[in-house]
Amino acid sequence: MTAIRIVVGYLLAVVATTAFAAAFHTHMVVAGLKKSGAAIPVNAQLGMTASDLAGLAPQYGMVIGIALLVGFLIAALLRRVLKPLALIAYPLAGAAAIAVALTAMGMAFDGITPIAGARSALGLALQCLAGAIGGLIFSMIAVRKG
Repeated sequence: MTAIRIVVGYLLAVVATTAFAAAFHTHMVVAGLKKSGAAIPVNAQLGMTASDLAGLAPQYGMVIGIALLVGFLIAALLRRVLKPLALIAYPLAGAAAIAVALTAMGMAFDGITPIAGARSALGLALQCLAGAIGGLIFSMIAVRKG
């Protein structure tokens, strides 16, 4: 039963992180377009969000899945040693995993992350927030309480 909870928690964390990351990416791109004077109606923004989710999910979702897997494994080991951090181990691991993945992608692409919505400090923070949300979801489903 524990293995099922872990797998389900992990899969839901990856899906949620990918969805939030795509939505935050779209928000940052739309904000940049608006800042430069573009008028973008809400229905177009929603369409852009859906399109970004469909476009980013295969590749970025795979990166997120690998990053969260590594992050959650490290958190599982560390939460036993660092008891005061046990409650926030997985959200912290999710955020850190996304930060590491985006940094690695930036290094692989000569300093430019392929995720345009993560090119500013706020955009990076929102991507990390997506990872933290995924970590929270994983923790709520997979971690036995008590």
